[in-house]
Amino acid sequence: MGSWENYASRIEPNGSTQREYIKKLTAERINRKIKNSLSYKEVLINDKPQNVAIINKSKLYEKKICSLPNKHLIHGGLVDWCDNKWLITQIDAHNELYESGIMQQCNYPLRWLNKNGDIVEKWCIVEDGTKYLIGEKATDIMAIGDARIAITIGKDNDTIELSRGKRFLVDDLDSSTPLAYQITKPNKLYNIYDGKGVFRFILNEVNLTDNDNIDLMIADYYSNTTPIVFDKNKEVWI
Repeated sequence: MGSWENYASRIEPNGSTQREYIKKLTAERINRKIKNSLSYKEVLINDKPQNVAIINKSKLYEKKICSLPNKHLIHGGLVDWCDNKWLITQIDAHNELYESGIMQQCNYPLRWLNKNGDIVEKWCIVEDGTKYLIGEKATDIMAIGDARIAITIGKDNDTIELSRGKRFLVDDLDSSTPLAYQITKPNKLYNIYDGKGVFRFILNEVNLTDNDNIDLMIADYYSNTTPIVFDKNKEVWI
């Protein structure tokens, strides 16, 4: 081995440049000291344990979340922390040393039937949507409500199937007469980068129907499932 190769092999573990050396030194310092910080938390992200730093923001329902060096955050991932669900709604593209983003507290478990008739439940963020335009004009003001909501939800194999016209029951889970809403403006490019992130759906209030299951809080439940009936000819339940 020549002199240059010998020198390169000696400095490579600490970085081939002074900048790389400083970067590695900083990462080691963060990993060593972060455990003593009050911002250091053990959470679940998409049901997998991960150590992160969580920092308060001015809005109580929003937090800054930072990964440890050489670890990753999932844009659109669901965080279990402080007995609540939090959705990672933003990720900073500048991630040379560690990844950081914004997570927002979820306030509603949205339920629906997928195309196979299976019940799907996803935690999401429901906000007032009256400031958003939907491009519709009510023809009968007495037939439909004027409430409007915005739903922010993580992109995955289930939510990618949601589109305009899909109905949901969204209300306090103890309500005896929940409100029904229908997607009128599906924004699937709201905050999506590299195929990951969150969707934003704008929904307008619609009428409840006999097909809605109020007990399960699932809209169009009975129109998408096959009722179990007794076949007298075969004497079996089908």
